[in-house]
Amino acid sequence: MKITTYNFKELNVNIENDLITLNNQNFVFMIEGDVLKIDISEINTLSLTALELLFGEYKNLRSAKLNNRIMTREEFYQTPNFWSKQTSPTPELWNRSTERPHPIRNDNKEGILYQRYIPLIQKTFTIRGTDIEKDLDMFHMWHNQPRVAEFWEMPHPKEEIKSYMEKLKADPHMIPTIIEFDGRPIGYFEMYWTMEDRLGPYYEADGFDRGFHFLIGEVEALGFNNTDAVLKSALHYLFLNDPRTRKVMAEPRHDNKKVLRYAQYAGWSILKEFDFPHKRAALLECKRSNFFNGENP
Repeated sequence: MKITTYNFKELNVNIENDLITLNNQNFVFMIEGDVLKIDISEINTLSLTALELLFGEYKNLRSAKLNNRIMTREEFYQTPNFWSKQTSPTPELWNRSTERPHPIRNDNKEGILYQRYIPLIQKTFTIRGTDIEKDLDMFHMWHNQPRVAEFWEMPHPKEEIKSYMEKLKADPHMIPTIIEFDGRPIGYFEMYWTMEDRLGPYYEADGFDRGFHFLIGEVEALGFNNTDAVLKSALHYLFLNDPRTRKVMAEPRHDNKKVLRYAQYAGWSILKEFDFPHKRAALLECKRSNFFNGENP
């Protein structure tokens, strides 16, 4: 008899033979070869967590049968409406009046964009759009911490930080976001489309490649498990946001050893080092096929 018990802060889980119980809600399941059969009548936070826990507990599972529907592991994690609050991607229309033609962007930058309960860290992770009036003091404080300023190089007065936030809000190729644990802001993700970004000319950019910069502002949110969960969930969101995105790129400073260390755990490849006008950078690439192939993102 296989029995596994998890004691999370807000979630009590027990897996025993053919039953997984989350907070007194039971889900009957059966494993046949590499197929999980589970009785789920509604997709919600508990049922999604049950599926994630079972995929994590039984690494050999390649698909799940949800009532009468077969869904592969990869399909499960690539179903946007489970976690992402975005609508369907816009039609592919190109702006050809610029020096570097690129698809026309019309991203939602407001409210909750992605939300997911992450069993490993026992927290609900949220990505939401920045709210300048609400977030300015906090964002300014983060950038004026020496450990953040070392790599971001933005220990600026509050008015300069405000102008920076306003500029990003108005830029169609940028999506500035706040990340939260259990509703509490802990950091910042700056997502962008690479084709019209400064990174675009340094590699063969596709029209739907994404990139990002990030910082963890709250010291208590640091640590390997938290940062690993943040990076994987942010990548998850970027791939869910538009199915045409085949690659996510990053260009951290070449000597940022912490970021380069985390990258190896999420399917990244280091392609090269190169010189921006303001820094020497490492070019990182994460392919959709690598990210969704294997264990849970």
